[in-house]
Formats: sequence, C-alpha cells, structure tokens
Amino acid sequence: MESERHGGGAMIKSLMSLIGLGSKENRCKYERYPIVAPLEVTVGYKSFQCEVENVSAGGLRLSPALEAEIGETITILHPKSELSLEATVVGVDPSGTRAQFNSDEAGTVVSVWVRMLHEGE
Repeated sequence: MESERHGGGAMIKSLMSLIGLGSKENRCKYERYPIVAPLEVTVGYKSFQCEVENVSAGGLRLSPALEAEIGETITILHPKSELSLEATVVGVDPSGTRAQFNSDEAGTVVSVWVRMLHEGE
C-alpha cells in the first residue's frame, strides 16, 4: 500500500508536468535576471511607479502589484533608457505582477536592456 502511494505521487507529478503545472523551475522557458530598476507602468489611463524584480526574454515581474486584470495589456517604460514595451498581465498576487511581453523581438530588446542596466555595476 505504501509503495502505491509513492508511485501515485510520481504519476501525478508527471501528469502535472504534461499539462504545464510542473514545478516552477520546469516552467521557466527563459533565464531570469534579478534586477531592481524603477519603471513606469501604464494600465489603461493610469500610470504607476513600480520596480522590476526580475526580467527574462519572455517577460518580467513587477512590484508592487498593479491594479490590473489577467489578460490586460500594459505599457512598461524604463525612464533611464526610454525603452517602452507592451506586455500582457499573466499573474497578480499581493506582492507583485507578472507580465509577458507582446512582441517576439522583445527578447532581443530585453537582453540589451539587461546589459545596459548592469554596465555601471
């Protein structure tokens, strides 16, 4: 009976992985870069001052949490570089907001942005 429980757990993990609910490490398609940088984020007609917590070629995590719904389009402006990108909110929790970039070219832009942010360090 005990071995059946352990075998069932492995099967559940496999099924979760197949439908995209695996562990956080397995879901990360792109390497994430921890960064703390001020950003201005526009949701509809409202602007918010935020900080980026981490960024990847696919998206970023913002803090604090935005007044935005999952699926809503936001505009992200990095004042220092004047880089502006559109993204879609993919998650909101009390500590922050996760957004996915809307542009296929964003990965290249973000790579340059990450290097620019780290040049002076």
